[in-house]
Amino acid sequence: HIPHLALPMARCSLALGVWIALIARICPVAGRCPSSQEMLKNLTTDYDYLAHPGLMTNEQVQVKVMLYITSIVRVDQKEQQLAVEGYYRTQWTDPRLALAKRFEGCESLTLQQPLPASHPVWVPDIYFDNSVSEWYGAGSLTIYPDGLIFTSQRFYHQFGCLMSFSRLPFDQQTCTIKMGSYSWDVSNINATVFDGGGVDLPEDYKGTTEFRLSGATSEVETLYFHATGVPVGYSYVLVHLALARLSDSHMTFVFVTCILFAFASFSGLFINRAVAPARVAIAVIPVLIMLNLENNVISNLPPLNYMTWLTSYLLYMKFFCLSAVFEYGLISYLLQVETAQERKFLAFKHLAATVRKKEQEKEAAAKASMMSEDIPQIVPFASPQIKPSRGGPTVTQVVDGLPPVEFDGVTVTKEDAGGAYNFLQKEFSQAYRVFDRNNNDQLCCREVQLGFRRLGQYWSKDQVQELFYALGISGRKMTSADFKRFMTDVDKYLPGKAMHVSFFEQPPSFQVDVAFRIFYITGVVAVTCGYLIAAAL
Repeated sequence: HIPHLALPMARCSLALGVWIALIARICPVAGRCPSSQEMLKNLTTDYDYLAHPGLMTNEQVQVKVMLYITSIVRVDQKEQQLAVEGYYRTQWTDPRLALAKRFEGCESLTLQQPLPASHPVWVPDIYFDNSVSEWYGAGSLTIYPDGLIFTSQRFYHQFGCLMSFSRLPFDQQTCTIKMGSYSWDVSNINATVFDGGGVDLPEDYKGTTEFRLSGATSEVETLYFHATGVPVGYSYVLVHLALARLSDSHMTFVFVTCILFAFASFSGLFINRAVAPARVAIAVIPVLIMLNLENNVISNLPPLNYMTWLTSYLLYMKFFCLSAVFEYGLISYLLQVETAQERKFLAFKHLAATVRKKEQEKEAAAKASMMSEDIPQIVPFASPQIKPSRGGPTVTQVVDGLPPVEFDGVTVTKEDAGGAYNFLQKEFSQAYRVFDRNNNDQLCCREVQLGFRRLGQYWSKDQVQELFYALGISGRKMTSADFKRFMTDVDKYLPGKAMHVSFFEQPPSFQVDVAFRIFYITGVVAVTCGYLIAAAL
């Protein structure tokens, strides 16, 4: 009878195998998960990818956001932008995509982004609020058995970053990256950070060649908008990147160079002030260097309506260097004045020589007339009597009784001799008034010294005393007669070189030059020390 039972048993085994194969197709066992495409197709059947997971149940969906920044590519100060690259990661839970409900034993489903358009899933619309440009590279989306979804995608973004340069080159900038849901308010989507924070970096990453990354933090903030008249809150994740500028380059190639050329301009103040080409060149070149340094710094900055630490220092140094140019303009003017005064002294010596010559001519003419039989004896010229008056000394000598006399082949009449003599005495009176400012017919040492300063002769007190001694003046006052005696032979009574001349007895051009040197070096050192102290605070 066994052969009769074999047919029914075979039929039952066939039916059981069909059922097992059908069940395995619907619910595969562990280790035999279907392909990713089949699983995605199965998960998205009757799936609304436009609705977030908690929309039908009025539940808030928590979306975790994190940036793993591999490097800060560029800090554009002029455009105030920050370029970073790394990995953009998000995480949320969508119970509708839980693998455990349909694929028991399948640990995860990893898909490449972007997902196929035929089987889309809901992804939070997290956007970068302050991005200028965005680029996304390779990415993945992983679904876990409990419906937890994790995404990671490579990115390269440029972000706007408001910067303050008031302490340049010791400034510190904080650039913020703001991320949040664009469409859903905080009651629907709560953007938050991962358990380890909203930002992460490689352990050995220090920053760029220009900025050191001094810190990276994150926080969650709810911002409210009133577009509809009713405040609506949106959850944002804020990533703060603290950047500290590396100041060595600016200090070495700008600050130190600025100081060196400021001192180069100072050294030019010791060049002989009469050598105009050298003084002008050493004064102008540092100004051009300062302008070049200033333009180099400003060209890398946005238009600013305030001064930075470095640009204000450059401005001060530029003013100092420009002041050296203006100072030499003043020196040149004073040198011209001193040259004109020296010409006056030469004219004074010429006047004295002329007076002496005329006196000699007068005496010779008198002697010649006395020896002539046809010409009666004449009265020789008496020394002019100079009487003080409110306008200065005047000449009262009247030349009289001179008939025509031939002297050195020239006929001198009474009128010619008298006119020349009166003219010389008038010139003598004017020369005397240069010295006798108080019109008391006496000259003290100070008046003589100041008088000769007006003639371009910068004598010391010792030289004036030497002049008084040479004229035989025992007291401290020089009379008009003593002055006339000095005029008759200036070279004879001129004092020698002084052993010591004080600062106030020097020419004005020298005084201005020395005083400006002190002002210049004091100002440069004081400003430099002040700025360095301010930078250290």
